[in-house]
Amino acid sequence: MTKDSAINLSKYKVTDDFPASLEMVLKGIGEERLVCTQLLRLLPGKRLVCTAEYLGEKVIAKIFFGPSYVRRWKREIQGVEQIIKSQVLTPEIIAMIHEEEQDFALVLFKYIEQSKTLDECWQEATSNDGKVAVLKQALSIIAKLHDAAVYQKDIHLDNFLKTSDKVYLIDGDQVAQEKNARALSTKFTIDNLAMFFTQIYAWQVIWIEELLEYYLSLRESPHSDVTLKAIKKKLKKHREWREKKYIEKKVFRSCTEFDVIKNWKTFCVFSRELKDENVKGFINAPDGFIKRGEILKSGRTATVAKIQLAGKTYVVKRYNKKNNVHRLFRSLKESRAALSWRNGHLLQFNGIPTALPILLLEQRYGRLRWGSYVITEYIEGMHLFSYLRSGFDLDEMKMMELNVKEIVERLHQSEFIHGDLKPQNIWITEKQPILIDLDGMKKVTNKYEQQVRIQEDWVRLQKGVVRKGIVSSILNDVVKK
Repeated sequence: MTKDSAINLSKYKVTDDFPASLEMVLKGIGEERLVCTQLLRLLPGKRLVCTAEYLGEKVIAKIFFGPSYVRRWKREIQGVEQIIKSQVLTPEIIAMIHEEEQDFALVLFKYIEQSKTLDECWQEATSNDGKVAVLKQALSIIAKLHDAAVYQKDIHLDNFLKTSDKVYLIDGDQVAQEKNARALSTKFTIDNLAMFFTQIYAWQVIWIEELLEYYLSLRESPHSDVTLKAIKKKLKKHREWREKKYIEKKVFRSCTEFDVIKNWKTFCVFSRELKDENVKGFINAPDGFIKRGEILKSGRTATVAKIQLAGKTYVVKRYNKKNNVHRLFRSLKESRAALSWRNGHLLQFNGIPTALPILLLEQRYGRLRWGSYVITEYIEGMHLFSYLRSGFDLDEMKMMELNVKEIVERLHQSEFIHGDLKPQNIWITEKQPILIDLDGMKKVTNKYEQQVRIQEDWVRLQKGVVRKGIVSSILNDVVKK
């Protein structure tokens, strides 16, 4: 075990830096010891949450440090008090401790045994009805909060803990109360529900009508102005905010999920499933990995290879430059690898299947980008182009074609345009089709432009289909619309 203080707590920037066991002496309660055993969440320079041992009991410790830590600590406690006043279950506070000399404060919560988050329940649900049932469990809690004029600002399924027979709300830091209100007003209700419904992917919005009806049936007072139209309007803004927050604060920065290596000649962001030494080996000689790998595609614009890295199989794509003029032109713009990295994570964020991006590498000279690579997970399968020529059972092919249609429709419902939707850019796996080659993908919000670009996507795909009959007739029907 190591002993530490709040000053040293600020040094931890990522989960890998955190010691296996951290012992803290809490002078404010008679020099009792708190032993943090497992890190659950870390906001560098602000807060960490961990499981811990305190007085022989397993607890959840929420530790605040850094600038304004006292304000944030008090806000957590006040939020829990507001949850309790709303007659909503929340884990019991065991201790509230302010260590002024060491510049940190903490709240110790009772550990809820055999619990899981509603987000975990959502992921485990295999049917639409099952997922809707999970959302309704959260809405039953939200309705109670709203009847007490209380709401959780950035509300999401990870903030609900479920046992076999109970649901708890956590994260008091995000809880607020509307001033001078006995129940949440229409304006605040619409805004908070829209924020909650960002849990639902854009292609699942059809569920909202049923969920809203269920929520309104739980409210003690009628809210005729809380309409589906008003929520959908606000939902669009919140969804765009969440996407922007996810991209700007996570996928290009060091965080729980990703790490970054950055200097004057390298920018590399990568999944923490890779170790630093493996990443540095790739950074030093990316083309060597390609030469030793299996070339899947070699062209003027890109080279794609199947490689081995840290004992696992991945796919790497190197974006080639046609000539020196093209190299100079591209060096001043965001790299195509960065676009592919961003778009891959955007699809994941929106529940649209693609190969998970694992690493982005840009070779730089200051701000100039000279070369770029993106590594994704390797998934066994074949291009739709090959699948359509493979002679599979016609009923099976028809089903797969319907799955392709559904995936592309989800893409468009999420306001994304692929930009190069040919059969070679749809990868058929054992389970489902996935979208690949994403550096041309764009978000299009203008309704007229959406219609035009969506039709272009479908026409591009239909023209690339070489086999006629049942499979191509489905695509033809889409294009004719």
